[in-house]
Amino acid sequence: MSLHNQVLLVISLSFLVFQFNIASPTPSPTPSPIGISYISSSPNGSPSPPPSLNGNVQLGNKESVNNYVDSLMETTVTKTEQFLNNVVEKRLTDPAANAFVKDCLLVCKEVYENAVDAMKKTIVDVNSGAYYSANVDLSALSTDLEICMDCVKEFYGDDQEFIKFDDWAGKVTVDAMEKIVGFSS
Repeated sequence: MSLHNQVLLVISLSFLVFQFNIASPTPSPTPSPIGISYISSSPNGSPSPPPSLNGNVQLGNKESVNNYVDSLMETTVTKTEQFLNNVVEKRLTDPAANAFVKDCLLVCKEVYENAVDAMKKTIVDVNSGAYYSANVDLSALSTDLEICMDCVKEFYGDDQEFIKFDDWAGKVTVDAMEKIVGFSS
């Protein structure tokens, strides 16, 4: 099975599992506000909510969910681009890096560039009401990030810069997916 087909299969299965696990709580007659998970706007910074939010997201409120996801994705795009420029690009120019390490970093560079595109597409999807498509975009993003981390672990071991960023990006992605699935269910 080609890598492309495997990735699509993983994304589809992940979405189905995610749908059944997240969307199965007992429905309430009125949507209750869900506290924002205060995921840091910086992989190394202290936890803080996305800047444009007041502290609650109402899953039954399209505007609330859209604003939350938009703000989260915009912040994440910025931080991902910073990580790409400050860590990945810097390591690519390291003369001590051999060809295999550089190949790994080029894979990560492509993964992060694709992640930025997926985040921007998620914003468009959410704003147009295409929540399933937004969820697929975020699922693909998660899978791509894993590809980079597998490569990094092989060459760098437990690299704290990449681990912290990957943990942060994973939490942000799950947070956005929970809000999207919670609203669209």
